[in-house]
Amino acid sequence: MRKTYWLLTVLIFCLGIALGVFGHMYWGTALQPGANQPTEKENATKVDVQKTDISKYVLPDPAITGHDAGISSFLEQAGGGQEQISLSAPEQEKIISDYKQALGILFDAWKVKDMPTFRSSIASAYTGELMESHIRKAEKFLPRGVGLHVSEVSFDNIDIESVDKYSATVNAIYRYTVRDYDLDEEYPFGDEFQYFVHVRANLIKIDTRWMITGETVI
Repeated sequence: MRKTYWLLTVLIFCLGIALGVFGHMYWGTALQPGANQPTEKENATKVDVQKTDISKYVLPDPAITGHDAGISSFLEQAGGGQEQISLSAPEQEKIISDYKQALGILFDAWKVKDMPTFRSSIASAYTGELMESHIRKAEKFLPRGVGLHVSEVSFDNIDIESVDKYSATVNAIYRYTVRDYDLDEEYPFGDEFQYFVHVRANLIKIDTRWMITGETVI
């Protein structure tokens, strides 16, 4: 009788320990799965722009630095490392004129209705990764019938900082006004935004034309 009592006591004690261990394991896995699993990373914020205010996200933007909004790494320039050269007044005017025309070509391209035309348009003014960056932005909006209407473009100052036979760097300050543009109706709509832009632009000479290959917001 006494042996049976002690045997039951030992069995009950062992059973209690086993239940305690199992309960702890169950609590740590089934009831709190996050405790033993890495926290899921949050998705990057995605801007879903409707048919309004796309001017906040495209074209040169004074709030953008580094890679975004068309601001990207420069191409390795042909003739890099050459000694600086002196330019005549007409040669300097040519660089500045081509730079202004390149911006105008970009602004006008945002009114075309298809991507092949957009690409061919800016290919006469931009090159390299910067051109591809503008194309990627346009691909988000032009196929949806939304473009941009840019007006009141004015240049406060453009200086040539450095130049050699095939490359140049200009310091430009300009401002412009922009509204969204209905490509089907060919009419601007939505709010009007005004931008003040101060950039350092890198250009390369291809044939007789100076083309923009990189920009850095100052």
